[in-house]
Amino acid sequence: MRSFDRPLRIYLARHGQSELNLQQRISGQADTQLSAQGLEQAQALGDVLKHETLSAIYCSSLTRAIQTASPAAAIHGLRIQALDGLREIGLGILEGRHIDERDPEACRLWAARAHDKHGFMVPGAEIYSAFTNRVLSSVEQILADSSSAILIVGHRNTNEVILARLLTNDFAGEAEINVKNKYLYAIDWHGKPQVMTIRLGGEHHGRHYPGLRT
Repeated sequence: MRSFDRPLRIYLARHGQSELNLQQRISGQADTQLSAQGLEQAQALGDVLKHETLSAIYCSSLTRAIQTASPAAAIHGLRIQALDGLREIGLGILEGRHIDERDPEACRLWAARAHDKHGFMVPGAEIYSAFTNRVLSSVEQILADSSSAILIVGHRNTNEVILARLLTNDFAGEAEINVKNKYLYAIDWHGKPQVMTIRLGGEHHGRHYPGLRT
């Protein structure tokens, strides 16, 4: 992992609401577009970052993440670097299925995974340790190549892994961090990592809060 030899600010965002999110279906690696609300959230992310100086933009190679990063990339004139390693965890037979009374089997499997997401295996799903390894491998390469300020757009599970690793001084192991798409996280990664939460959209759009809000 990159040493603290030079200042680096990492902006970390979750993709905006997708069509599958809107339909209350499980996404995983199913490739879905942003909903109308998700596109507004992507514009809000670009607006919050319009006066920042970004040196690079990275995101998952899934469409919903690329769409979320696109307004910021257009504002800053940067090429989006889409990485397979930042994709959401693969959720096997659960992908695309409802998580309510319409699909009792999916509900049962989802609840079992929520109880032990590191150990419980959904049929066809990605092993959690393999998922974390690929995410962290991509993050280490990003950090080794980065300076100044960068934006990373990922997914709920992806960003939980990234935050837990970057804030290792504050979170023991892989703490449960409920990452929401209404927040952007700004991590100053030099010396002891410091995190700030920025509100995206709504009445308090652009407001900065010290620390990690979830």
